[in-house]
Amino acid sequence: MGESKRKKSNHSGSQPKPSKSVNPLSQRKRVFTGIILGLLVIAAITTLFVLNNKSGGEESMKYPDLNQVQAGEVPEDFDVENQPVLGDSSAPFQIVEFSDYKCPYCKIWTEEVFPRLKTEYIDTGKANFVYVDMAFLGPDSILAALAGETLYQMDPAYFWKYHELMTERQGDESKEWATYSFITDLVEQEMPEVPLEQFKEDLKSEKYIKNIKRDLDIANKQGVQGTPTVFVNGVKFEDPTFEEIQAYIEKNGK
Repeated sequence: MGESKRKKSNHSGSQPKPSKSVNPLSQRKRVFTGIILGLLVIAAITTLFVLNNKSGGEESMKYPDLNQVQAGEVPEDFDVENQPVLGDSSAPFQIVEFSDYKCPYCKIWTEEVFPRLKTEYIDTGKANFVYVDMAFLGPDSILAALAGETLYQMDPAYFWKYHELMTERQGDESKEWATYSFITDLVEQEMPEVPLEQFKEDLKSEKYIKNIKRDLDIANKQGVQGTPTVFVNGVKFEDPTFEEIQAYIEKNGK
């Protein structure tokens, strides 16, 4: 600033006030405190940005819309060559399950009936097991099925582990629990063998969404009206018990 143009007073009683001395240590403290506060503000802004980015990118990710998907001609059969399969493909009996990850009855069937079928027939080479998605209970059903399909395309072993985990961790059917963050957190924490970034990228891009629509079209063509529905060599059983399937196999086995 330039020199003041105001004239000094000629009043005899006026004395200039002494200037306050500046304490260098106090000044350094103020500067240091300012730097710390600035860093804290930057950290807070960065945290908010990360959280908002996660919320916008993951929690608010739109669910796939099968109404916008055209899967082409519907196969006459179960399209087994493109489905996850356990057991000997040449086994005399083929067990096909239509299922939804949100279906509580599917969870019961998978945990109580399927293990007995696996021990008695699949592991012994008498039957094979085919899993087909019927994602119809909610928008997150579609996302859950798409995640399974994505993992299957990466490695069939990934699919079966995911299938087991999703069944075990199933949430309330009335709530949208199978969100993008739930699924990716599950894969990250429980399936470290999966290339996580590739999985996330393929899931977000809905790379295999036509497969999910095709499976739903197959279910409709086969007259499936609910889950779990099981076919044994083409014969339909709705929510079957182990004993029903056992009786059919024993009666028709050679």
